[in-house]
Amino acid sequence: MSHKIWLMEGLSSQRDIINGITSAAKKHNYNVSIYASHRQSRNEILSLADHALIEPDDINERLEFILSTVEKYAIQVIHTGRHAHWFEAHRAAIEASGARLTTGARDVAMLDLADDKVAFAHHMKSLNLPVVPSLRVDSPVQLRELIADKPFGDLPLCVKPVTGIYGMGFWQFDESVSPMAPFTHPDARRVKAEYYLQALEAADSMEPLVLMPYLPGPEYSVDMLAENGKVLAAVARRKEGSLQYLEDRGEAFELALACAAAMGADGLINVQTRNDASGKPLLLEINMRPSGGIGYTRFSGVNLPGLFALRQLGLISQQQVIDNARRDFTPATVRALSDVVAYNPVLSNQVQ
Repeated sequence: MSHKIWLMEGLSSQRDIINGITSAAKKHNYNVSIYASHRQSRNEILSLADHALIEPDDINERLEFILSTVEKYAIQVIHTGRHAHWFEAHRAAIEASGARLTTGARDVAMLDLADDKVAFAHHMKSLNLPVVPSLRVDSPVQLRELIADKPFGDLPLCVKPVTGIYGMGFWQFDESVSPMAPFTHPDARRVKAEYYLQALEAADSMEPLVLMPYLPGPEYSVDMLAENGKVLAAVARRKEGSLQYLEDRGEAFELALACAAAMGADGLINVQTRNDASGKPLLLEINMRPSGGIGYTRFSGVNLPGLFALRQLGLISQQQVIDNARRDFTPATVRALSDVVAYNPVLSNQVQ
């Protein structure tokens, strides 16, 4: 019997997820067929699946596309990495087709909370979970006043958008850097506060920002597989410079798991923490989706995407996932490298 899982349009990790599922199916000798889809011609991703589909651009055509695909190919499991709010709003219709849906949560309210970094911080604080203090900023005037007031004492400050991914829009205020630093070394993400304010004041509009203290770190990124808030498997990546250390225990690890439980996380998700000056981890954010670095965690011996697929397809139990992760984990050190893959402009596996 062939077990069928459909990975719909995701973010940067869709390729790693396909590879992880393929590896797990082969290792355990399960007949798993992977369907992958995207709105764009991302052949470097789609070519890895057994079957590839192109998603419609029109949101009004999405539900019919999903239902007809599930019926035509007898899809059992659907995972989405994007458009989680839309999918969650249409969960009843999708699951009525017989397919099991994973969006990262089972509640639109939790998706909204995860997307709003200030609301998330306040919610975590209300649950007595240590979190980076966060202030919402809605205007350049307000930001200028807050900086002058030093709301976090003498700690250095940083800002980022209230909503966003990949750290886009993050800047640390640093009075020691050159005025040209944002242009000559943009990846360092350091800027004098006055120059940032001038640019913000010159803009026609601004998105709401989060003002936070900048913490020394290290930062932890914890990838995990959860079901309705119960974490079944997790691997933490401690980031120090260009190296990442894979761990499965410690204070930051446990804090991330508590956060996932509090948010009712469901699927492959990611929690980020950062240590303060005393070495205490504080919550930064939760992403109700796989992280861009989830593929790195396989170097620990724990295949999170593979365990996810086998579990969603009903091939292994919750306890088997837990036992496999505990048994297979080995500490490891990894370093990300840029890579290139061949791109075939023609998909030989595309289905209609």
